[in-house]
Parts: sequence; C-alpha cells; structure tokens
Amino acid sequence: PHPLLMAVPDYSALCFYRTNADLCYMQDNIPVPDSKENLPYAYKTYEDVDEPIFDPSIHLDLDMPDHVKTLPRYTQAAKGKDGNLAYSKPFKFLSAKGLSVIRKIVERETPNVEPSRGSRIGIRGLYYSSPWVRDLHSCPQVLDHVSNIVGERVVITHNLPSAPHVNSSVPGAKGAAEFWHWDSIGFVGNFLISETQGLDGGDLEIIKKEKHAGMKALVEGTLGAEDIEKLSYEAPGKMVLAQGSEILHHVTPIKSLVKRTVVVFSFAPANVFKPDKMVLQTYIQEDKPLGNKSAVFEFFRGRAWVCGNALMGMTKIIPYTENGEILAARLRSVAEELTRCADLVAEKTNDAVGFFDESKGAYKEKFQLREH
Repeated sequence: PHPLLMAVPDYSALCFYRTNADLCYMQDNIPVPDSKENLPYAYKTYEDVDEPIFDPSIHLDLDMPDHVKTLPRYTQAAKGKDGNLAYSKPFKFLSAKGLSVIRKIVERETPNVEPSRGSRIGIRGLYYSSPWVRDLHSCPQVLDHVSNIVGERVVITHNLPSAPHVNSSVPGAKGAAEFWHWDSIGFVGNFLISETQGLDGGDLEIIKKEKHAGMKALVEGTLGAEDIEKLSYEAPGKMVLAQGSEILHHVTPIKSLVKRTVVVFSFAPANVFKPDKMVLQTYIQEDKPLGNKSAVFEFFRGRAWVCGNALMGMTKIIPYTENGEILAARLRSVAEELTRCADLVAEKTNDAVGFFDESKGAYKEKFQLREH
C-alpha cells in the first residue's frame, strides 16, 4: 500500500475510542504541573514578567464569523454542528489593546533558532512563560466562543507548549512557508499578529477533499485548481478556526521581506471519549529546534489526563448492569490505550504523520521538518 495510508492511524478505530463511543464525559483544561522545577519552558507568573493582567473586557473583541464551511463536503453554514467544522471565515478575536500586548510578549519570547519546518521558526511554551497568554488561551469566554463556532465543547490542547504555538516566517527564506500537512490536534485557531500591508504570499491554502484523497492527489499530481481554496486572515487579531486534523493545508511562499507571525491556538474536544488526535512524534519534532524533548513528558501527562478522566467518567455515567463482560471491555480499553501510549513514550513505537514537501514533490514522513 501507499506509505501515506499507513502513516496515520484512524483514531476512532483505536480500542479506547471504539469501545466507548457511546459515552460522553466533559474533561476540564489540563492543569499545569504542580512542580515547576526543571521545566524547559520556564514557568512565570505576573510577578515575574512585565505584563498587564489579562482582562477579557479589555483584551478581547469577540465576534461571530460571517460563515463557516463544514465537513465532509465543505458546505456553507452559520457555524459547526457536532464538531463538523472544516474552517471558519476570519472573525474578530483580540481588541487593539490585546493585539498590542501579545505582540510585545511574542517579541520577548522569540528565540534565535533554526527553522523547524518550511521557512519558519516555532516559538513555543508561552502557556508556561506568559501568564497573560495562559489566561487568554484558557479563558472561559474564549473557550465558549470557540466551542460555539466549532459546534462542540472544546478544551485547550493537552500539549501545553503548543498552547499557543507561534510561527514566525524567516524573511527571504525560499520555498513554502509551510508544507502540505494536517495537524496533530483536533482544532486550531490561527490569527496574525504582524501587519498585512507589504506582505506578499503567506496565504493559508486548503485542499477541499478528504485528507487522504487530497494527499494522494498531491502525490500523483492530479490536483485541480478548483480543489484548492485560499483563506485570508484579513487583518491582525482576527481568528480563523479550522479542524486542522481533518484538512490538508499549507502556507504559500512569502515573497516579501516582511516577517509574518501567526499565533496558533490548539483545542481538543472536551468529551474525553472523542479523539484529540495527538501525535507524539510531531511534538518531539517541534521542540527539537528549541533544544528540549518536553513532548515526552507532555504526552505522558496528556494521556494520563485523558485515561484518568475516562475512568472518572465511567464511574459517574455508566448505568447499573450485571454484565461483567461489557464492563470489563471498558476497563480493558483504557488499559490498552495506556499500553499504546506507554510504548510511544518509551519510544518502542512511532506515531509519525507525514507531510508533502512541494519543493521536492515528495511525500515525507521524517526529517528534521514535521507537523505542528
């Protein structure tokens, strides 16, 4: 079979999700670890940094998108339903004051590192290093608003260094700013913080096909112009929400010498029995240029949180039965998920997702460049 179709598991087919698809239990946002020692992304509070205290009434300016497109046929709708969002039109997210605060924070946190994939550098760990960003990403109003547009309750990603992940283009670097790929987290909310004037290129493009079919068309060179849709961010501080895990997308080459900086918020379904689609290898690749391997610790915490909440949910929501077989199957499904994740954490197995490097016209699963 095509290497591509081998690369990505269908998460809903995993024993844990398949066995418990009839259950619904809402998890909270994952907490930061109690011990802040030795964290590669240093934990800071408002006492440690010069940041205003996040205030939704000052820093947010939330609005609904004009419309959204829904899966599987990219049909237009007012908003998503049952998590069928493909992507939204841009909608107001940050106020002018909020935009000004996050620009300063990103500038402060920008490291001098090599591009991690495409011609961009990744800035990570702001959930740890910026109390304002932490309060913004986990803000109940933000999560309510995003959940309303997506069409299902969401929480922040379990991978806290990606909450958010910031992509900054390297001006003058050749080639696609971002290769064709899909994401290793359910939903993303992207917004520009750099100015749009003088920017040539750097558009988000999506392939309006089921993701595997889209990748096959790319590999075989059969993609038509009508299969590709270009999305504009319109203005800094406006968010585009997308189910990046189900959509093949990339960023077009940036021709101008203007730096382009995009903040990427990441969200997972709040229902712990719905796949969050987290891929350990992706995060290992993203942390690499920053000189750490925190992805292993974060994946361990994320899966412990999911499985722990799953067990908690089972104790609360499963009605009385004397059918021990069915109850045993539920317990075993959690045990199997823990074993699957333990093998990934010990790196006995690999869950890499591929992407398509259009400059080489080739499908890649592993080199130093890999998916968010």
